Amino acid sequence: MTQPNVAPRSWPHRACRPWRGAAGPFALLAAAETTLVDGVPHVANGPQPRDGVRTLQMEEVWRRGGLDDEEVLLGIVTSVMSGPDGNIYVLDAQLMEVKVFSPAGDLINTLGRQGQGPGEFQNAQQMTFLPGKDAIGVAQTFPGKLVGINLDGTPAGDITIGGDPAAGGFAVLINATLGGGNLVCSGIELAFDQAAATMDRHHFVRSYSPAGERLAEYHTKDVHWKFDAGFVLEEAQSDFVWWRLAVDREGRVLIGEPREDYEISVYDRDGQLERVFGREYESWPRTEALMARYDAMMEAQGQQLPPGTERVVAKMEQDLWGIRAHGDGNYWVGSSRGMYAPPEGAFCVWDVFSPEGEFIEQVRADVPGKPGTDMLLMTDHGHAVMITGFWDAVLAVMGAGQDGEAEPMELVCYRVQ
Repeated sequence: MTQPNVAPRSWPHRACRPWRGAAGPFALLAAAETTLVDGVPHVANGPQPRDGVRTLQMEEVWRRGGLDDEEVLLGIVTSVMSGPDGNIYVLDAQLMEVKVFSPAGDLINTLGRQGQGPGEFQNAQQMTFLPGKDAIGVAQTFPGKLVGINLDGTPAGDITIGGDPAAGGFAVLINATLGGGNLVCSGIELAFDQAAATMDRHHFVRSYSPAGERLAEYHTKDVHWKFDAGFVLEEAQSDFVWWRLAVDREGRVLIGEPREDYEISVYDRDGQLERVFGREYESWPRTEALMARYDAMMEAQGQQLPPGTERVVAKMEQDLWGIRAHGDGNYWVGSSRGMYAPPEGAFCVWDVFSPEGEFIEQVRADVPGKPGTDMLLMTDHGHAVMITGFWDAVLAVMGAGQDGEAEPMELVCYRVQ
């Protein structure tokens, strides 16, 4: 039900958002409720989807890597995507290369290599396709840039992201994604003041032209660190929307801005807020094992900070753990409970929303795996790829790996019917 003439004084704060907790005002309603706030539709959904739960039909097509594959050695896989040619592109952040697998699982090419020359990269964790080119852009973390590589392996030019080192600052590139020709990058611009022992961190989500020109800025967060005796490294303060981010086929940008609220803001490609939607949801408290994982991550981050820096790990997991713009126009949202505590027999569960923000169904994947350790990534061309040991690999990339030798990573490709 739409209420165009109802305009609350402000969008409800955390304690009383419509989708926060069983006592919310729309807890018993299946239909979405829409109100206008400063002219922007805000869509509140109840806890249950309109059309119930659907189980994906998934058929294993191939698997590569692992202990028994003598041809394919995987280091640390951090990003997977499919191309219009049906091939699967796999970024290996340890070997610093992009492996290309055919639809049948044959290794048909290797793109890029470690280095600083054209088509070479280092410290890379994510990749995307580039607009207007048959090329991929590998997101090099530092110095922040997209390293362009044509699909034939030749250099495609770089896009530099963020600050000017000559002015005393620099940028870290965390993520990059393309949708509807809109290239969107997220990262941090850093500025140091050694005399004052401070660091200013400008977190950003913005779009870039193929020539590297800054276009729209969608979301920012500024954090000031002063390294004195009272400095504390807090996870919640450092939180940003790195993985709570997607770009749809029209170039709209979806961002899960709050950390512990199930709320997604939708911006047009020029940066104007079009819609906000979410659902009633109970935040998930972290287990001791998950607390230890994040403590290890923060310990690795703290190695670059003054010795003895105190660190504070959040006790609640972020509500959203990923947004994907599906090819049919709907939005698939991964929640903390759908990722870490799925129903028995399921590896994970996604919440599916219409472009208007209505919670229409849940989709579950019933495939073998370890929830919260392995990662299942849906592609744009009817496949899903399981990365075994994904989160152990993330820890290793950060220098926070656990003691003991981990099993080699494996890729398992499924055809989704």
